[in-house]
Parts: sequence; C-alpha cells; structure tokens
Amino acid sequence: MHTILNLGAGLSNAALAARWLLLLAAWTPLAGMAQDAARILVVNSHASAPYVRYVAESRRTLQHNAPLAVALTQVSAAQLIKDYPAADAAGYDLVVALGTQAAQALQYWKPRSPVLYTLITQATFDSLRRAGRLACPEGLCTAVYRDQPLPRLMDILTDAFGEHRRPGVLLGPSSRALRENLEAWGEARGLEVKTAYANTQQELLPALKQLLAHSDVLISLPDPEIYNRHTTKSVLLTAYRYRVPVLAYSKAYADAGAALSVYSTPEQIARQCTRIINDFLQDGKRTLPAPQHPQQFTLRINAHAGRSLGLDLQHNPKLGHYLQETDDETADDSE
Repeated sequence: MHTILNLGAGLSNAALAARWLLLLAAWTPLAGMAQDAARILVVNSHASAPYVRYVAESRRTLQHNAPLAVALTQVSAAQLIKDYPAADAAGYDLVVALGTQAAQALQYWKPRSPVLYTLITQATFDSLRRAGRLACPEGLCTAVYRDQPLPRLMDILTDAFGEHRRPGVLLGPSSRALRENLEAWGEARGLEVKTAYANTQQELLPALKQLLAHSDVLISLPDPEIYNRHTTKSVLLTAYRYRVPVLAYSKAYADAGAALSVYSTPEQIARQCTRIINDFLQDGKRTLPAPQHPQQFTLRINAHAGRSLGLDLQHNPKLGHYLQETDDETADDSE
C-alpha cells in the first residue's frame, strides 16, 4: 500500500500556480543535458492540482527509472498556441498532452513527433479522432484515458450493489457514444442498463428524474456538459430522493454524497504513462502501444451515504479484493 502526498490539497489558485512554477524550475537543469538526451515536451491544460500532481509523480519516476537522460520542457496549451515557435514542432522525441485543452491545442500546433495523450476521457479522445482534430503524426499517437473501462465498472457495480440489477446511466454530448457498449457489458452480467440523454445542464434534471424512476443504481460517467461542480449537488440530492445509490467517477463525488466512486488518480496515471515513455525510449523503432484505460484505480466509499440507503459497503466482502489492488492515498479528481 502506498501513501501519496496530495500536492494540491488546500491550495489556493495562486499557491497552485506557484507550485507549478516550482515544478517547472525543478526541470530546468535537464534542459542543459547532453544533446543525446531524450527530449520530451509536456503540454498542460491548466496549472490546477491534478496536473501539478501528475507532473510531480512523472518527474519522480522518470528521474529514477528512465533508461536514458530526459530533457523535459513544459508549456501551457494557451502558450503553445500563442507563442511557441513552429520550428520546434520537430524538435522533440515525444509530446505528452495533459487534458482536453492540451489535446485541442496540438491540432493547431501540428507536432511532428509521436504524441501521448492523457488525463482525457476515451469519449473525448475518440471524438477528436473521428472529427480529424487529433494530432497523430504518421499515426504515432496513443492515450492513457482517465476514465475506467466499462467492464471494470460493471464488475464493481455487481459486487457492490448486489441485487440492484437496473443501473441507469445519464449520457451527455461526450459520452453518448458509449451507449451500445454500456448495454452490451451490462447484458453480459445480467444487468438491465437504462440510458437517458441530456445535451445541456438545463436538460439534466428532467432527464435524470425520468431515468431514476426506472433504475435502482445510478452510474455517473465523466461528461463535463452534464456532470460538473455546478450540477453535483443537484444530481446527488435527486438520486437520494429516489432512494437510488450513485456509483461515481471521482473522489469529489464520493465526498459529496455518492455511495461509491471508482477513479484513477493523477499519480496512478502518471506511473502508467512513465512505463509507456520508458518502453518508447528503449524501443529502437520508437513505437507506442494502443490507447488504454488506467491499470491502477482507487475505490472511495462514503459509508454514511451507503448506510442511509441501507447499504454496508465498508464491510462488503466482495469489494475486499478491489481494495487490495488499489493504492491507499489521499486523492483528488481530475475534472
């Protein structure tokens, strides 16, 4: 079991920005390394806690495990579009894009180096690729998604909620393409998956109420148009009024009242990305694996929320092996 320091906990925006600058400064000596050092460009969407924590863990693991010296440069998505020299587009061995804004920025910058996308959902990655707006030079790109694979969610739901066999899933613009896979994976486990759509926040509550009337557990998936900090309270209160427990995708949701959350922390994702980077640097052909979901994940149980709905998730023996597989850490979501 590992205890991970939450670098972003309790920090103001100004403090987070200062921490981000310190992390940038920590990499400065690498820029002066020998010319045969591997050059990696990291493009971040924000200077917020999840990105700070990802970079801190990535820096730690690369320093200890990289097969050769690494010279790492970091820029923001906004800086990349506004100021970064186009001539540098071919100057890196690998580009790492953190978050959706970074992914969108790369389509304008047009890198000529392989790209690793992360802290992005599978739905967003697939949507950008289908629209031809995903920078993938010569087909050399991959991703480590931040959302969980649907089979894992369905297995945990089955073990956690027992006789609850009618999960409801409210889908938005980014996640609606998951409908068929949700139904297929649910059917394979004897679940009758119900789905509803909300394209905007205004449509959320009417669609949610209709869905909850025919569901006995609610699965929330990361879709920023419908699930965000402005709608969390309304979603959880509405689900509670219908006596429907929530299986959510972030620590913040569990803390706010979801009975159970399944998510991968920035540190867990960073370690997985580092393994991919190390393999990439060791591979003479410089190839990348297929896009993949997080291998490590964390369960967070809200015992009070569960008990209020007649559930004892803390002492559910079927959840024990999941808890043994995950890290024990103070984690934050990466919205």
